[in-house]
This record gives sequence, structure tokens and C-alpha cells, in this order.
Amino acid sequence: MSNMNLFLPELRGAFSGRKFFGKADLRNFYQKRAPSLSESAFRRIVYALERRDQIIPVDAGVYRFSNGHNTPHALKKFTPSFSPELRQIDREIKTAFPYAEVLVWETRLLHEFMLHQPGRSQIILETEKDVSESVFNFLNTRWTGRVFLQPDRLTFERYVLPRSDGIVITSLLSQSPHQKVEGVSTPKLEKILVDIFADEDIFYIFHGEELVHIFEAAFDRYQISQKAIFRYAQRRKLDQKLRDFLQKKTKIQLIQLEEADE
Repeated sequence: MSNMNLFLPELRGAFSGRKFFGKADLRNFYQKRAPSLSESAFRRIVYALERRDQIIPVDAGVYRFSNGHNTPHALKKFTPSFSPELRQIDREIKTAFPYAEVLVWETRLLHEFMLHQPGRSQIILETEKDVSESVFNFLNTRWTGRVFLQPDRLTFERYVLPRSDGIVITSLLSQSPHQKVEGVSTPKLEKILVDIFADEDIFYIFHGEELVHIFEAAFDRYQISQKAIFRYAQRRKLDQKLRDFLQKKTKIQLIQLEEADE
């Protein structure tokens, strides 16, 4: 395959009728035509297919065919912005608890996906359970009356939601999908979506029809790794519940992840 014959008609014919296909499928297809195909040569083929707008990556090791102008290109990565106050809280927590794992985000980042705008935003601070009370006490001396530790539904309705400056401390599950943006450790969008789906006490204003709209809008606008979202949902023991919700309530098309490799 030194002349980079991509066998495009054969490729589309081999995967006709399939919405998604994996990197392993592509490798098998080209190895049948070049049994001595090296991994570096295979990577060049995949790169050529993407560059020529023949395939579009939709997840790690998962692709779909491009249909020219009717097929959108790869979606952009979600990168949150932070308020000055969140940045200040993040700096102070890192100074006071340098060895604690902490993720911070603001519920206002969900507003772009919503039909009805809440008009209020809370700072969500997630940290390990064994330091959460110490973090609460530390923050409460600086922002007295604004900080809430694992509030239940009634506390959230009465005291957190009416405020526009609440700081909510929750427990952080290990191996949660996260990223560092401008020095701030923050959850990935996949984790946030699973968390708002799972926690109806804290995130109940995002449920009902609003939850459907949030998921559909997020999947429509940004790169969402279905592998990451279901892996984390499994850690929260609700992967099947989430799968049922997406299949029955939304228009999101799920990838058959078992057909793809990393």
C-alpha cells in the first residue's frame, strides 16, 4: 500500500449499514489487503482518511463515515470558563490542603444547554470524604452562611437555591473524569452529566424535560466520550439506568462500544 490506496468504495461497502465502526474494524479491513501492514502504516491510513474527510472520529477509537457537506465535522472540546471567585476559592483550598484532591465547577456552565434559565449559579466543590468536613470549616470561616456540606433536598430547596452565591461541598468519587483548565482542576463534561443525572437532591432543578434537553444539547455541541460517560456511570452503579434514559427519553444515538478498541 505504498501508493496509499485507501480502497474507498470497498471500505464503504464493507461497513454499509453501520452507523459507527471501530479502529479494530479498520485495521482488519486493511490487513486483509496488506497482510504485512505495520502499525505506523495503518496510522498513516487513518490520518489520510480523516484528512480527506472520509471518516470522522466520534469517540476514542470509534468513527463514522462523512457524507460530504451534510455531515458535521468533529465536535469541539468543552472547555469551561471560571468566575474570579471560583479561582480564588480554588487557590485558597490548594494552599490550605495541598495534598487533597479537589475538583471545582459552577452550575452556570449548564445554562447554555437549558430551555429555562435558573438565574442562579452555585459553586460545586468536590473533595475526598475524609477531608470534606475540614474543607467545609475552612471555607465557612471565610464565606460564612454560604457554604453547605452534602445538603439534602430540603436544605437545598430552603437555603441553597434561593442564594446566587452558594458553595456546595460534595464527596469526590475516585478516578472521576477530570481535566486541568488554566490551572484549575475541574470535572469533564461527561462526569458533570452523570452527576446531575444521579443526584436528584442537589441537581433536581436540572431534571424532568430539562435533563433531556441538557443531554441532547451537550451531545449535539461538544465532544462527549460515550466510553468515559458509561465507565463513570458504572462506577456510580447506574450505567444501565443512564443507558435506558438515553435510549428511551432522548434522540442521542448510542455507540456499540464493544465493537471498537482504544
